[in-house]
Amino acid sequence: MTRFIPIAVTAGRGLCGPVVAACLLAGHSRAAFWIFVFAALTDLIDGWLARVLGSDRVLGAMLDPLADKLLGATGWIGLLWVGWAPLWLAGPLLVRDAVVAWLWRHYRGQGVLWQANPIGQIATSYEGTAIAVLLFHGPWLGIHWPSVGVGIGLHGLLLSAVSAIQYGIEGPPPAVLPTEQSAPGEPLAAPSLAR
Repeated sequence: MTRFIPIAVTAGRGLCGPVVAACLLAGHSRAAFWIFVFAALTDLIDGWLARVLGSDRVLGAMLDPLADKLLGATGWIGLLWVGWAPLWLAGPLLVRDAVVAWLWRHYRGQGVLWQANPIGQIATSYEGTAIAVLLFHGPWLGIHWPSVGVGIGLHGLLLSAVSAIQYGIEGPPPAVLPTEQSAPGEPLAAPSLAR
């Protein structure tokens, strides 16, 4: 039964997204902030738990990016709704998430798990940090936190553009879906093919 803990952690992260947005819309911004931070931190442990507990790698590999996108997208939507995020920042990131989700589904139908490139992973980290800072909203230490959040988000947006250009030039890194027989310590993706 412990094999399902990582899947539950990942699913819980995704389900926290609508809760964050609902808290924000209800005026409970501190609760939204802490739930988002907690959910984002679970992304650091679910993969490790899956390897340690021998969890279902196929389901985890499919559920993890979905949970990440759900948490981020609902965070941006909630921030837009209450006016705490500018449309010029959140809009392109939401469109990017929709395009990535479509491409992920398209390649998944061909038996390929589209792995994020390193720049895309860094961009996603900036995006999550920006959402957390915008949810925090201040005041604290005399710093205008919304400006800090927008600045961090802008870095994430620019890195997302660089990542998209890299995908356009090189294409997605080829990776085969893991199988049920994959060893717990074995990497999820096959190494990228040289071009």
